[in-house]
Amino acid sequence: MAATLRQAKVGLLRQYFISHRKHAPASFCTPQNQAMHTTPSHPALNQFGVDLLPEEYNNILFKDIKTTPVASSVIDSSLSDLEKFGLTDADSAHVKVPELTNLLPPLKGKNVLEHFDNIAKDQISPYIDILNPLLELQPAELPTDFRLEAGWVRYGFDGSIQKVDYPTESALVFDVEVSVLTDQRAVMAGCLSDKAWYTWLSPHLLHKDNPFPAKVTPDTMIPLGSNAKAAKLIIGHNVSYDRIRVGDEYGLDLTRTRYLDTMSLHIAHSGMTSSQRLLKIGEKSIENSKRPKWLERTSLSNLADIHNHYCKPDTKIDKDVRNSFVKLSLAELREDIPNLLTYCLKDVKATLEVVQVLVPKFVANCSHPASLSGMLTMSTSYLPTNGAWDRYIQSSDDAFERTKNELQSLLEKEVWDSLSLFESEAYRNDPWLWDLDWSCASLRSKKRKLLEALLLQQDKQLMANYPAWLQDIVVTQLDDSGNQSPKLSISTSKQFVPKILRLKWKGYPLHYHKKYKWGYLAPRNDIKDVLEAVNAGEIETDFPLEEYMECVNGESADGYKHDTDVFIDETRDYSDIGVFKKNSTETLDTKSGIDIDIPGVMFFKLPHKNGPTHNVGSPLSKDFLSACSEGGSLTSKTKNLAGELLRLNSLMVYWRNSRDRLMEQVKVDVPNEGHSAILPSLVVCGTVTRRAVEKTWLTASNAKETRIGSELKAAIRSPTGYHFVGADVDSQELWLASVLGDCERGGHGSTPIGWMSLQGEKSKGTDLHSKTAAAAQVTRDQAKVLNYARIYGAGESFAKQLLKQYNPVLNDAEIASRARHMYEQTKGLSGYQLNEKGKWLYEFLMPEVKYKGEMVSKKEMNMLTKKMVFLNRVIKGSKFVKHKDRTILCHTLNDVGKGLYLDYKYNSSYENKTIMLDDNRLRQFFDHLQEKYDDNSALDRDVANSLIHQTIWFGGTESHTFNKLESIAMSKYPKTPVLDVGISRVLETRLIGRHYLPSRINWVVQSTAVDFLHLLLVSMEWLMQEFGIKGRYCISIHDEVRYLVKSEDRYKAALALHLSNLLVRAHVVARLGLNNLPASIAYFSSVDVDTVLRKEPDSDCVTPSNPLGLAKGHGIPPGEGLHIFDTLEKLADARNSKASAEKVT
Repeated sequence: MAATLRQAKVGLLRQYFISHRKHAPASFCTPQNQAMHTTPSHPALNQFGVDLLPEEYNNILFKDIKTTPVASSVIDSSLSDLEKFGLTDADSAHVKVPELTNLLPPLKGKNVLEHFDNIAKDQISPYIDILNPLLELQPAELPTDFRLEAGWVRYGFDGSIQKVDYPTESALVFDVEVSVLTDQRAVMAGCLSDKAWYTWLSPHLLHKDNPFPAKVTPDTMIPLGSNAKAAKLIIGHNVSYDRIRVGDEYGLDLTRTRYLDTMSLHIAHSGMTSSQRLLKIGEKSIENSKRPKWLERTSLSNLADIHNHYCKPDTKIDKDVRNSFVKLSLAELREDIPNLLTYCLKDVKATLEVVQVLVPKFVANCSHPASLSGMLTMSTSYLPTNGAWDRYIQSSDDAFERTKNELQSLLEKEVWDSLSLFESEAYRNDPWLWDLDWSCASLRSKKRKLLEALLLQQDKQLMANYPAWLQDIVVTQLDDSGNQSPKLSISTSKQFVPKILRLKWKGYPLHYHKKYKWGYLAPRNDIKDVLEAVNAGEIETDFPLEEYMECVNGESADGYKHDTDVFIDETRDYSDIGVFKKNSTETLDTKSGIDIDIPGVMFFKLPHKNGPTHNVGSPLSKDFLSACSEGGSLTSKTKNLAGELLRLNSLMVYWRNSRDRLMEQVKVDVPNEGHSAILPSLVVCGTVTRRAVEKTWLTASNAKETRIGSELKAAIRSPTGYHFVGADVDSQELWLASVLGDCERGGHGSTPIGWMSLQGEKSKGTDLHSKTAAAAQVTRDQAKVLNYARIYGAGESFAKQLLKQYNPVLNDAEIASRARHMYEQTKGLSGYQLNEKGKWLYEFLMPEVKYKGEMVSKKEMNMLTKKMVFLNRVIKGSKFVKHKDRTILCHTLNDVGKGLYLDYKYNSSYENKTIMLDDNRLRQFFDHLQEKYDDNSALDRDVANSLIHQTIWFGGTESHTFNKLESIAMSKYPKTPVLDVGISRVLETRLIGRHYLPSRINWVVQSTAVDFLHLLLVSMEWLMQEFGIKGRYCISIHDEVRYLVKSEDRYKAALALHLSNLLVRAHVVARLGLNNLPASIAYFSSVDVDTVLRKEPDSDCVTPSNPLGLAKGHGIPPGEGLHIFDTLEKLADARNSKASAEKVT
C-alpha cells in the first residue's frame, strides 16, 4: 500500500513537471555587427491618463491574452473617484521606452504566461527527475559496522562497503554535525541516496594529533563532487546550515548543485504567524474546550516535531544525543563515534521520510514551477569578500572600544560626584538617589580591596566606609600587560545610572519600580497637604518630598495631567489570545498613574514603543534618543549629558547587538581563486509569507553615520574581474496591492492608489506618500511608514501609536482625529458583507427582504450582532433536517430556551423532549421574548465575526484595493493571484474564520511579492543563459536582488535585469486579466553596477568605524546606476570598443 502511494505521488510530480525541449540561444549576443536600436516608441494613454506600452510590446508579451470588458458605469465611477481626490493631470509626460524587438530573445511560448510556465519547468525538471527515486525509496537498514576512516565511506544497499571521494549519486538526503566547542567546520556527516548510505568523518575528529587548521579553506571541509555539468540535489532540514560546511560551494563558478530544505517546505505548507507560534509553544496550557482547530494542523519547525507531525512514527526522534556535539570536547566525541554516526544517519532517515510526505503537499500548494525554481536558486546564495572582512571586524571593534571608553569616562564622573554625598548623608534629600543602597559595604570583602585600589589608581581620597551600591559595581579586568586591574562596571543599562544622572521626563524625576520598571514621579493634586502632614509627623516616609517639589519647579501646582507617549515597533495579531488557561487580568489606568506607596506622588510608566502594556527596561536605550533632542522630554541635571550619553550609546547599539552573529559567519579562503566567501545561513521560506529568513544579512542595516559597524554590506567585495549587478524593485508591495484593485476597476490607474503609484509626482503632491502626509499632517518620510504599515494590515490603533510618536505634544483627541481622517481618506469608511449565517439572520429578522450580498452598515451590523447574541442565549444548535420531502433548517433550544418556551406555550408535554423549531416558529418565539424581556444584549466581536464574510471599504483612495485583499484573504482557500500559491493551511478560512485577518491580508501582499521575486529569478536564469552571461545569483534582501558576474558581462546582466522586470510585471498583470502594462514601470528605474554590496551605488558608507568612507578609506569609487537607455548606451559603447580593438588587431 505504501509503495502504491509513493508511486502515485511520483506520478503527480512527473505529470506536472514535464520536461520541455531546450531552445536555441537568442541572436542578441551572437552577431557581432547587429545594431542596438534605442529609438523610443510612443506609448498610448488609457482612459485614466496612464502611459501604456506600445503595441509592439503587447504583441510579444500579451498575445492571445483576453480581458473581460469593464462596464462603462464602472469606468465612470473610477474617473469620478480620481477627480474627487484631485488625481487628474492632463499634462502627464509620456514615458519613453526602447524598441523591444532586438532586445528580448524569443519567448518560450506565445505569451508571457506560457513563457514562464515553460522556462520554469525546464529549470526544475533535472532536479525533479533525480528527486523522484528518493520519493519511492524504501532504504536498507542503517549500517551498524562503521568503517572509521577519514572522508567518505559508502555502504551500498547490496552490502558492499568502499572508500569513495564523494557520494556518486545525484540526489542525497544530507546532514552534518559540528563540534560547537571546537570549530565551525563539520566533524562528521551522513547522507542517503537511492542506492547507498554514506558516512563522512573529519580527520581532525579521528586523529588527536591533527587539530583543525586556523585558516578555513575548502579542502578542510566536506566534498560532494559538485560540478557545472551534472545536476545534483541535496536535501536536508535547515539545509543551509549543512551547505556552509561543504567545500564545493565556495568556488566562484556556480555548479549545478541545488539544495532543498524540508523546513522551508513545511513553512510554505503549514507555517504559522509569530503569534500562532507562541500558542503552539504553550499549547499544553490551553483548555480543550478553547483549543483552536488549527493547532492540530501544524508543528514547530524542528526536525523532531515535523517528523512526528507528518510521519506519525511509533516513537519520536530522540534528540538528546545532539547535546554531545554542543557540550563535549573533540576528545570526548572521539570516544563515541559509532553511536554519534548512528544518530546522524537516523536524522537523515527522518528527513527522507519527511520529504517523501512534504514534496507532494508542497507541489499541490505551490503548483507553479517558478516557486520551486526560485527556491532552488535562492539556495545558492553567495557573498564574496577579501581582506576587507577582517578589516571591517577590527575597525568596528576599535571604534566600539573608543566609544565605550568615552561613555565610561562620563559615567564614572557622575559616580564619583554621587559618592561625595555619602558621608554627609545628603543623598537622603535627593529625589533620585534616596532609595539606592547606601548601607555601608563590607569592610573585609575582596571588592573592598578592589575599590580602594581603584581609588588610589585614580588619585582619589580613601574613605572609612563606602556605600554598598558602589562597591557592588567594582570588577576586575585584564590590562594591556595581562594583569588583573580594578574598574567600575558601568553601562547605560545599569539600574543606578539614570538615578546618578538625575534624569527627568518632562521635568519629573525618573524612578525605578521592581514591577513596572522605569517611570517618573508626578505630583498628586493634594501634594501640598501631604507635605504638611509629613512635616507634622503624621505621615512617615523616606522620600524627600519637599526637595522633590523644589525640583519640579512648581509643576505640582495643578497636579499632573498628561497622557503617556507611544513608540512604534510592529503590529501584533493575537486573535486566539484568550485560549490560555491563565491570563493576566490586571489593567492599569495610565492616565491617573499608579500608586506605589510614595506619599504625594503617582508613578507613571515611561512610554514604551510597543504600547502602554509594556515596561521600559532602560530609559537610555536607543528608543529614547529622539526624546533627548532640544526641547525633548528626557533631560538630565547636567545640561545635555543625557543626550550625549544616549548619542554615544546609540553609536554602539548596532555593533553590540550584531557582533556575536557576525563572528559566527564562516569566512572561507579560496587560495587558488584569490578571494574569500561567506554563505548566508538562509531559510528560503522562513515565514508564513514565504519570505526568506537569515539573522545577519537579511536584517543588515544600511551604512549610517551614527552606527558603528553599519557598513557591513560594504565588506562584501567582488573579486578582481567581477562586478555586482542588482536592482531594487520600485515600491514593489504598493504596486502589487494597487494593481489588484485596478484590475477590477477598468485598468491601470483606475483606482486612486493605482493612479498615485503610477502617475503621482512628489513635486506636485500627487504621489501616495505626499497625499498621506497631507491627510495625517506628518512628513513625507513618516507617511511612508504609515502607508506600508496600512498595506501590511495594520489598523487605526497602530496609526495612532505612530502619530503619537511623531507628534508627542498632541493630546489623544487630536491624535485620534488625525488617524481617523487619514483612514477615511485612504482605506475609507467601512461596511460589511454577510456570510451564510449572517444572511440567514438578516432574512430571519426581515423575512420580506432577500439578502443579495449588498453592504450592511456598521449600525445595521451592530443590530444584527445584538440579535444574534440574544438568540444564542436560547439556541443550542441548528441543522438541516428532512421533513415531508423537503429540507428545512431547524433550531434546537438549550435548557434556558426550553424553559422559556414551556412558559410561552403553557404546555408541559414538551418538558422531557428535545424542542426543535423551524424559522417561523423560532421567529414567533423570538418576538415573544423581545416583548417580554428587554433586549439589553451587548455587542460581541466574536459573534459579529461569525456573521461577516468580509469588510467592505468605500470612499477612500485604497478602498477597492483593500476590498480585493480581504476578498482573497477570506476566500475558502486563499491563493496568491500571481502564482496560485495557497496560504498555509493553518490560516485557511474554514479553520479560523475571521481570526488573524491582518496577518492574512499581509500574507496576500507579501506572498505575492515572493511570487514576484521567484519569477524574477527564473527570468534571470533564462536570460543569463540566453545572453551567455558568466555569473551567479548572490542574494536577495527584501526587494533587492544582486548577482555577481564577470566584468565584461556586467552591462548584459544589467539589460537582463531590466528585461526581467518587464517580463515579470507583464506576467503579473496578465494573471490579473490585463493585457497591457504601464510604461513607467516596464523597466527598473535603476540597475546598479558596483564592486561592493551597498544600498545605493553612490553611497560612500561613512560610519564611525569607517570615517573616511569607501572612496578615501578603501580606494573604491562610486558604482553606476543605469536606466534602460543608459544600459543600452553602455552596451553599444562596449560593442564599438570591441569592434575597434578587433579591427586594430
